[in-house]
Amino acid sequence: MLDINNLSVSYKSQGNLVTALGPVSMKIAPGDIYAVIGPSGCGKSTLLNVLSGIIKDYQGEVKLNGEQLSPKKHNIGFIPQNFGLLPWKNVQKNCTLALKIKGKALDSSINERIDYIQNKLDIYSLRNRYPNELSGGQKQRVSIARAFIMNPDLLLMDEPFSALDALTREEAQELFIDIWNKYKTTTVFVTHSIEEAIYMGKRIVIMSHCPGTIVKTIDNPLFNTEHLRESEEYLKLSSQLRTIIKKGWKI
Repeated sequence: MLDINNLSVSYKSQGNLVTALGPVSMKIAPGDIYAVIGPSGCGKSTLLNVLSGIIKDYQGEVKLNGEQLSPKKHNIGFIPQNFGLLPWKNVQKNCTLALKIKGKALDSSINERIDYIQNKLDIYSLRNRYPNELSGGQKQRVSIARAFIMNPDLLLMDEPFSALDALTREEAQELFIDIWNKYKTTTVFVTHSIEEAIYMGKRIVIMSHCPGTIVKTIDNPLFNTEHLRESEEYLKLSSQLRTIIKKGWKI
């Protein structure tokens, strides 16, 4: 269980105290995917920076499985918008980088996991290539593989597919959900796309303008639905979300 209780983040600007986020409270059950959608500057990335341990100065409480969330105690995976691959390391070394940082030996069970994920994402044959030899979609798949290979307690994603063209983005989303269905990793991702939130979010969190607070949290009845994008229900939920967003954002 990820328990976020009255979380807020403030900073000083020209002598004034500015609140960038919150207060925000939510409880995320193990294995859930929460899609966080909100206007630019509302604090979505700030939320991820707290959860990843980058921002340590905040008010409120963040616990994972009853313990204070900490990158030292917990495995926290992160899939950034720009893929986050090291250009001087090949695909295999990028995929196992988090394991190396955590000091984990590559035993038979981990190697089996690596092979399964790389084959599922169709990057096994690319193991010896470097990032500059990959397409955008291939880089994204390597980034997804790296995150799942480390078997994270919590997976964070910051607009993970926005740099891809429409068809490649849909393919990457489908591959991600395919891998997630096997490992059921607790996931929080932020997006500007209503369609992406519907496709990938088991629950959808709508945030207000800065300082971001939660306008509404919606259980997604269409999550993990086959042929979702072509369904009439998909279009209806998309329209409902737009109505809520416009009201909450006062557009």
